[in-house]
Amino acid sequence: MSDRKTEIMETAINLFSDKGYHFTSVQEITDACGISKGAFYKHFASKESMMLALLQRHHDHLLEEANAYQFGYGLNAQDRLIRKVQVELERSVEYRSFFNVLFTEFLPNEYSEVNVKMKQIQYALRSWHERSLVEAFGNRVKPYLSDLTTIMEGIIKEYLMLILWQQQKLSVKKLAEFIVQQLSVIVQHDQEINPVLPADFSNTSNQLEGKAAVQHEVESMLVEIKTKTADDETVAHALKQQIETTEMLLKELQSDIPRSFLIEALTKYLSHYPSLRIESEKILALWKDWKGD
Repeated sequence: MSDRKTEIMETAINLFSDKGYHFTSVQEITDACGISKGAFYKHFASKESMMLALLQRHHDHLLEEANAYQFGYGLNAQDRLIRKVQVELERSVEYRSFFNVLFTEFLPNEYSEVNVKMKQIQYALRSWHERSLVEAFGNRVKPYLSDLTTIMEGIIKEYLMLILWQQQKLSVKKLAEFIVQQLSVIVQHDQEINPVLPADFSNTSNQLEGKAAVQHEVESMLVEIKTKTADDETVAHALKQQIETTEMLLKELQSDIPRSFLIEALTKYLSHYPSLRIESEKILALWKDWKGD
């Protein structure tokens, strides 16, 4: 991302925090940056599209940094989960001004592209949480994975509220360790667990509609690919191809007018990999259903 584009977004967030999103004009953003409106529209189609870019940037940075702990560092599975939770807490604190704007300016019951994107990222984050929990504690948690994920997300949310809104000065490192310790206690005594949430509770394809459902499935597949290991150069090359193709597919879906021929060509290419066949066919089916084919 260019320095200018980053500068525009960061300046806008400061203005939104002071005046509110709806009461800040593009003109005020460009004046604060010392640029013309033309320079703004070179990077963003609208003020709302800039908010969408900010949401995507936060989400991408979070997963990118957290997934760096997937390999190396000499960490065991639970220690990796601690680091991932720590990164999530740190990035949430870092973006506090941005989240303040989101949660005060965009009411969840109102339709907007920003709300749709927030819901989409929320589902993608939940899928990532589920995979991280299975990786840390093994398949034994799958019967109650929806409940365990909800518990983890609830704890994270409540502590973030203390840090962000009540200004509690807590060590996020100690907090991440504490959260994973409590989850570990639950898993150690899981013979007493009777799941409350249904097994398909997190089936987000049934909760999202249209292009949002397609995009969510692509984002989830991309996260899944990025967590895979490569034993040799051939496998590493294949993973690199899968990542680049999936990123290209996601970028096309995020465009204002996605090109059907390119969406279908990229999806069919990915389906040639046995490990991606089921996900790719699901994505293609969702896409064709949305397009009415």
